[in-house]
Amino acid sequence: MTVENAEERRRLLQERRQFALEYSKERKRPYDKVKRVCDIIGSFVLLIFFVIVLPIFALCIKLDSRGPVFFVQERVGKDMRLFRMYKFRTMVYDAEQRAAEVKQSKDCKNEFIQHENDPRVTRVGAVLRRFSLDELPQLFNIIKGEMSLVGPRPFIIEETLMCRPEHLRRHTVRPGMSGYAQVNGRNDLTLEERMEKDLYYVDHMGFWMDVGIMIKTFFAIFSKKGAY
Repeated sequence: MTVENAEERRRLLQERRQFALEYSKERKRPYDKVKRVCDIIGSFVLLIFFVIVLPIFALCIKLDSRGPVFFVQERVGKDMRLFRMYKFRTMVYDAEQRAAEVKQSKDCKNEFIQHENDPRVTRVGAVLRRFSLDELPQLFNIIKGEMSLVGPRPFIIEETLMCRPEHLRRHTVRPGMSGYAQVNGRNDLTLEERMEKDLYYVDHMGFWMDVGIMIKTFFAIFSKKGAY
């Protein structure tokens, strides 16, 4: 489903938001408050740990290619509210204009999922992506309450509009920097497979599951499987 008009996309998103809100009413878990506290503490700890290297990454991005340091994109969050997600820029400045040629690539599984051998990825961007370091600015999204350390990855509007009503349960929790799908296939998964794993997480989420995902995230990053 492709909707070109921005206003039409927002209208359709608002219609689907009602489904997500109904699911949210049914889903009340005490763990949500504990999870939020863990997110705040965890994100501050990670920021302190990476505070020295963040400016270095920013400088490398500027020296490697023209364009801004950060890539900011509108994503769909909890209860299908829109927010601006931050990442380090890993592609050339005109990546969106070159999207059409990349979608025709044999390595592209569908028009929304990252794929191997994307010619738009910069040299520094390839390194950042390989170790998921481009995601670090999302720690600020977590502090703002828009994201979580663990949860379904935030969809763009077009991806959300492709969801069947029953899939919208994935939007009853905050999207995460990492998630069940990221440690079980990552970018090798199709959109449908990602949604299935996201729903499994929503139905089974808990403290120890989140701890397990965080541990697996560490090993997934260094295994580089599905990282591109």
